[in-house]
Amino acid sequence: MYSKNSILIFSQKSDVLDKICLSAGEYGFEKVTVSDSSNAAALFTPPPSLVFINAPLENEFGLDLAVTASGYGCEVIIAVPQKICEDVSAKIGSRSIFVLPKPLNNALIKQVFRFVMLSKASSDVLKTEKEQLETKLRDMRLVDRAKCTLMQYLRISEAEAHRQIQKRAMDMRLSQAEVAQDILKTYEM
Repeated sequence: MYSKNSILIFSQKSDVLDKICLSAGEYGFEKVTVSDSSNAAALFTPPPSLVFINAPLENEFGLDLAVTASGYGCEVIIAVPQKICEDVSAKIGSRSIFVLPKPLNNALIKQVFRFVMLSKASSDVLKTEKEQLETKLRDMRLVDRAKCTLMQYLRISEAEAHRQIQKRAMDMRLSQAEVAQDILKTYEM
């Protein structure tokens, strides 16, 4: 439904909508605008890159919508009147929702977009690194299980079992994890 760089905007006021759309366009966002949040959960599958909420909305304030959007992994900006900015921030807690005080101006909106997108980029790098580490850990566990299996069935030392897995991996041009899977299939039937 959404492109990689999409923004979902909830706002009743057209002047704010115009400012947000202008700034979003400069950051390469595909603009998707919605003013009614009654069926918002359906709009987050798949999630857009960014959700901008200009509170209050017609049928709710927008805080629940912001929390829902952040639960789907969206970057979220909620613009609230300056006098309640701290209260909204306190209610949000540790969720990654950026609270923006109103009144809004183009420079502030651009600055917030830049900050949020840099934050998202850093977050994406961390997620990728986490996935790589989890894969590496899973592979190490698999190789260790295969070593234990070889030690048990062939009555060889751990060093010899490790050497056999490495040799098979090199000879067959497979990863050690793939060799370990083959070993486990063979011996653990």
